[in-house]
Amino acid sequence: MKFFSLSMDDGVEQDKKFIEIMKKFGLSGTFNLNAGCLGDSHKITKIHRIPKDEIKQVYEGFEVASHGYKHEMYRYMSKKKTEQSLARDIKELSDLVGYQIVGHAFPYDMSTTAANDYLRGSNMLYTRKALGKKPLFYYPANPLNYIATCSYTAQNVMELLDLFISSTLQDEHMLFVMWGHSWEMERGFPRKCPPEQLEKIFAKIAGRSDITYCTCKEAFEQGARVTP
Repeated sequence: MKFFSLSMDDGVEQDKKFIEIMKKFGLSGTFNLNAGCLGDSHKITKIHRIPKDEIKQVYEGFEVASHGYKHEMYRYMSKKKTEQSLARDIKELSDLVGYQIVGHAFPYDMSTTAANDYLRGSNMLYTRKALGKKPLFYYPANPLNYIATCSYTAQNVMELLDLFISSTLQDEHMLFVMWGHSWEMERGFPRKCPPEQLEKIFAKIAGRSDITYCTCKEAFEQGARVTP
């Protein structure tokens, strides 16, 4: 099977517009939130996070995953503080959405031994990183520390989508996870991708009968079920 999913970080107000465009093209995905930052506003960056009382409604029909309670850098935290952040984030997000959180995207793309050990012991289905070398479109047998395919702002995103679309399945599943932050529709990190460009990206990948459009959780669950 070919799986395509979006994995978006931080739970900001621009997610609402991003979701509107996703729905227009019949796409699905996962939103990685920080339970301790919900409703916060950053005075310098002007990033506004969606408040707690809107979370369930905004992300209905999509997956919510963990992203660290306060979007901390685990590298600079003790083992105890790391475990406390993860436990609190997973618990509070699970309570908010009404189902058990089973995925985690590492804040600042930093995994540590303490974080990995805790997440593995908490029966996470998958954990996601954004950067690193990996076989293209690989479907991991063990999706802990899975590396996303590319950002939706990547210069070669259209070429990668063309390659994914044209690739023929052999003996293994194929997986394309596109990650990012929805505020990148408005300003660059390092490149801006305005809504009209995002629609072009989505139009290229959408509506194909040989591709399963799903959340990250669904990709790893469905792939496991159909693997002999």
